[in-house]
Amino acid sequence: MELQKIKNLIDRYLEAKTSLEEEALLQNYFSKTQLPEELLVYKDLFVFFKSERQEEQMTGLQPLPFKNEALDQIIRAQAPRKRKHYWSHAAAIAVLILGTYVPARQHYQKEQAKIAYQETLKAFTLLANNYKKATAAVGYLEEFEAAKTKIYNP
Repeated sequence: MELQKIKNLIDRYLEAKTSLEEEALLQNYFSKTQLPEELLVYKDLFVFFKSERQEEQMTGLQPLPFKNEALDQIIRAQAPRKRKHYWSHAAAIAVLILGTYVPARQHYQKEQAKIAYQETLKAFTLLANNYKKATAAVGYLEEFEAAKTKIYNP
C-alpha cells in the first residue's frame, strides 16, 4: 500500500501538484537505504533536494536565483523588433537587382541580335553559292537546247 502511495505522490510531484509536506515525505522516503528497483531512478533527485534544504536551514541563506544566459539570449531574440530598417534594406536590394538586370538583359539581347545577324549572313552566303551553281547548270541547259534545236530543226 505504501508503494502505491509513493508512486501516486511521485506522479503528482512530476505534475507539480504536491504540497511542501508531501515533498518532504518523498524526500524522507527516498533517504532510506532499501528501495524498490523501479523507484531507484528518483532517489538521487530527492536526496539532493533534501540535502539542499538541510543546508539552507543550517546556514540560513537562500540560494541565489538561477541565471541562465542562454535562456536570456533566446528571450531577447524573441522580443519584438523594430522592422523599419528591413524595408530599406529590401528596397536597396531590389534597386540593385533591377539596376543590374535591365542593362544585362539589354546586353544579352544585343548579343543575340548580333548572333542572329551572323547566322543570316551565313545563310545568305550559302544561298548565293547554291544560286551560282544552279545558274551555271541552267547555262548548260540553254546551250543544250540551242544545240538540240539546230539538230532537230535545220
